[in-house]
Amino acid sequence: MKVLYTIYVWILLILATLFWGSLLALALPFDRKGNLYFFISRFWAKTIIFFTAVPLKVEGLEKIPASPCIFMSNHQSYFDVITLIASLPRPARFVAKRILKFIPVFGQLMWASGHIIIDRANPKQAFSELDRAAERINQGVSVLVFPEGTRSIDHKLGPFKKGGFVLAIKSKVPIMPISITGTQSMMPKGRYSFQRPKLIQVKISEPINLADLDLSQKQALMDLVRKAIIQGFGSETPEAKANQAELSTQAPSAA
Repeated sequence: MKVLYTIYVWILLILATLFWGSLLALALPFDRKGNLYFFISRFWAKTIIFFTAVPLKVEGLEKIPASPCIFMSNHQSYFDVITLIASLPRPARFVAKRILKFIPVFGQLMWASGHIIIDRANPKQAFSELDRAAERINQGVSVLVFPEGTRSIDHKLGPFKKGGFVLAIKSKVPIMPISITGTQSMMPKGRYSFQRPKLIQVKISEPINLADLDLSQKQALMDLVRKAIIQGFGSETPEAKANQAELSTQAPSAA
């Protein structure tokens, strides 16, 4: 059944991306404010969620401010991207790795839609793109960051990269911690298979206000966001069990 489900999901992903991607490509030249991008990309994600028969539960949408913010989420699967686009009630531009740009259709549309593509092997380019992200925030656009910078293979929250937190402190917009559970079986890192989870949960925690923070407090902010994400995991989930011990110890960080 897993093999059949994997084949089915891949066919669905290809067809949905070609259909909604074609509409988005036609709409982009006329979509200066990004409204059409939001609706089309959300229909794309919701189409995939519906036809994969994945149960999705979202909590905390009422906590999202009306003004721009930076969403920060744990990351276990490429399906996290689909889940978040389907879940969030407002457009957000992802900070994504350069490799995603080379996925046929999907990657080109990400770039054309204004997502922030980071080449971590090129620090100068990475900082330039983060400056562009700050400009987008100043224009009223929210940004979504996976602070681990890669997908976890064991439900554990990986070390955080500092770039997203520098962006947040400089932009002075609130951080919205997001905890996702249940996505790892849907195309886990290093594999191209899908296994339908019993439930995917997305929990949005209280906003973290950065008005009084400066760059010297970057590590404290990273620890605070880690704690919020871990506390957002449902108590009986593999994610909660894998990270519970960290709540009483110092969180790891990365350059």
